[in-house]
Amino acid sequence: MRNAFFKRTVYVEFEELAEQYKPLIFQVIKNLRLFGDKETFYQIGLIGLWEASTRFDPRKGVEFSTFAFSTIRGKLLDHVKKEVRYKEHCQLSGEELFMQVADGSGSYSTNLIEAYGKGLTDNQVKWVQGRIIEDKSYKEIAAEHGVSVESVKSWGKQAVKKLRTIIMVER
Repeated sequence: MRNAFFKRTVYVEFEELAEQYKPLIFQVIKNLRLFGDKETFYQIGLIGLWEASTRFDPRKGVEFSTFAFSTIRGKLLDHVKKEVRYKEHCQLSGEELFMQVADGSGSYSTNLIEAYGKGLTDNQVKWVQGRIIEDKSYKEIAAEHGVSVESVKSWGKQAVKKLRTIIMVER
C-alpha cells in the first residue's frame, strides 16, 4: 500500500513540475531551432526534466532550473544527433532510392511520386507511375492513356531529366 502511495505522490509531483517547466522545455526547443515534430521534442524534454529531477543534488550549489535547462538541452541534442546518425547510415539517398525503384528491387508507393514528383507534369507522373512503380511496358501505358508509344517515351526522358536534377539538388 505504501509503495502505491509513493508512486502516486511522485507522479503528482512530477506532473506539477512538468507543468511548471513546460515553458522552459519549449524555450530550449526554440533556442535549438528544432522544427518538425514538436510533440516528440516536448516528450524528450520531459524525459530530460525527469532525469534532472532524479539526479539533482542541491548540495552542489546549482539552482534546479539551471540544472534542468542543461539536462533538457543535452537530452534534446542527443536525440538530434541520433536522428542525424540514423539518416546518414540507414536511409537511402534520393539517388539510391530512385535507382532501387528503377531497378525494380525496392518496395514502392505513391509517396515516391509525392516526394520527388513535385516538378513533374501530369504526363511525366503517369510515366513514373506506370513504368517504374507498376512496371508496365511503354505500349501498355500508351494504350491506357490513348497516346503513342513515342509520346510515353518522351514523357519518360523528360521525367528522368527532372528527377536527376531534383536528386542532385538534395545532395
